[in-house]
Amino acid sequence: MNILPILLLALSLLLAVSGSLLLLRRPGVLPQSGALALLLLATACGYTGVHLLWDAHHLETPSAVDQVVPPGTGRFTTIPAAGLAAALTASRGHPVMLEFHADWCSSCIRWQQEVFSRADIQQVLQPLVLIQIDASQMSPETQAILDHYRLPGLPAMLFFDRAGKERPDLRLLGEMSAEEFKAWFATHITPLL
Repeated sequence: MNILPILLLALSLLLAVSGSLLLLRRPGVLPQSGALALLLLATACGYTGVHLLWDAHHLETPSAVDQVVPPGTGRFTTIPAAGLAAALTASRGHPVMLEFHADWCSSCIRWQQEVFSRADIQQVLQPLVLIQIDASQMSPETQAILDHYRLPGLPAMLFFDRAGKERPDLRLLGEMSAEEFKAWFATHITPLL
């Protein structure tokens, strides 16, 4: 394990305590400005340390190929953007639905809570391999994939045939109710299965 994130978190704590003490014990504009600078630096160190720990954890996770859940579950497998090509290759022979999701995207959350969480929708999705890319932290790899598919924003659902070729005519962008999605799926996807 890399020690840099731990050092940054420890430094963050030290700077936060120092800044707080300076702010509380020294009156005047100059000491208060210094205290605020220390608190700001503590926040930056803490933020960087947390993200380095997060990235290190996600780099140690199994490969996308090992994580892809076969069709029949109605549940999504979340993979890193860098693993998309391998996941699509591993899914050959099965139709694939790829969803781009972010926790800051209210429409994405609505899809998760009001559409994909329903048992009847999971039943409809069972013939597909369901892959999700979490775009919450917009990494260069995620941005490259969004650019490659020319996606204007989130949420976005892409469909791939059994040979791994994307079907641009079947893209879904934006919101849709569960009933609308079931009707769309029955009209556009079910005949292709």
